[in-house]
Amino acid sequence: MDKIAAKTSLINTVFSWSLQDVLNKNLYKSQVCILSNCLTFACRSVKYGSTTLHGAGEFDLLVIDEAAQLKECESTIPLQLPGLRHAILIGDELQLPAMVHSKIAEKAEFGRSLFERLVLLGQKKHLLNIQYRMHPSISLFPNREFYNNKIVDAPTVKDRSYVKHFLGGNMYGPYSFINVTYGKEQFDNGHSPKNMVEVAVVCEIVANLFKEFTLKKQKLSVGVISPYNAQVHEIEKKLGKKYARSVDSGFSISVRSVDGFQGGEEDVIIISTVRSNGNGSVGFLSNRRRANVALTRARHCCWIVGNEATLLKSGSIWKKLVTDAKERKCFYNADEDKRLTKAMTPASIKHEQSLSKSFTSLRITDET
Repeated sequence: MDKIAAKTSLINTVFSWSLQDVLNKNLYKSQVCILSNCLTFACRSVKYGSTTLHGAGEFDLLVIDEAAQLKECESTIPLQLPGLRHAILIGDELQLPAMVHSKIAEKAEFGRSLFERLVLLGQKKHLLNIQYRMHPSISLFPNREFYNNKIVDAPTVKDRSYVKHFLGGNMYGPYSFINVTYGKEQFDNGHSPKNMVEVAVVCEIVANLFKEFTLKKQKLSVGVISPYNAQVHEIEKKLGKKYARSVDSGFSISVRSVDGFQGGEEDVIIISTVRSNGNGSVGFLSNRRRANVALTRARHCCWIVGNEATLLKSGSIWKKLVTDAKERKCFYNADEDKRLTKAMTPASIKHEQSLSKSFTSLRITDET
């Protein structure tokens, strides 16, 4: 019992360290001694972990979490740990891989993970087929589209108590597509698309969620996801710090790109698809992995905001999603909610005025 207590104390000590503690030289020197007494050790960075564990003795088992997000070359670092007899890679090759900024490196598949390579080579894999996060209405489409209906909803998410009504009306059920017909995409200086009418819709929904929260005091976390940085920036700018003080009282809001949301989850997820044009061009919105991540972040409600006509013309995964929403009777037009109509009108007028000014400027330039 004394040995167990001692090891428990040592493990608790390790996990109580802050980053600054770990960087402290004196503490760093004592790590080898402490680690040799630990049953397990967890670290976030592969490179840091391998350095820290140097000289800590042999390890029988290595577990790499989020292995599909780790470049193959990075996986070789922990695999060099002495004494390894078993390695377990946990990940999902159907979601986003490691970030690669160079197009040449991307073309050379530098971002491919060891996890994905082993899958492609036919290495046997075990599917963790029970999902504990999403309401069944949310998991239905991604399960069918990405996982061949192999994922099973846990009893907890199927229980009636898991159904949450954060806003009134059928539009705000567990899963819905909200069609925004008036919005038009425009591009910022960095050539990233944004849609100001969708920004207005998203921010109005967030405002309404906050109003309900202040009345019911029901703890609520909201995530807003968009594939495009320009849209993320515009939503953040419009929301400002309005809800920052509400975190302690139970209301939190997080606005991020799809890439930034991988691994995260919130009670309510609002997805802004942005693209709205006459030719069905959706760019990397059509990326199936990116779509998979976005559609699987919500616990209780997932509301997708987008332009029906553009997405149907795209011939992408989003065409299937819109068609599916219509078949399941969870497709709604944004103007069915008077509050959204009121929010969209000024944004739509402002966009039209902006276009008018652009055309006038072009005409003057041509004439001169």
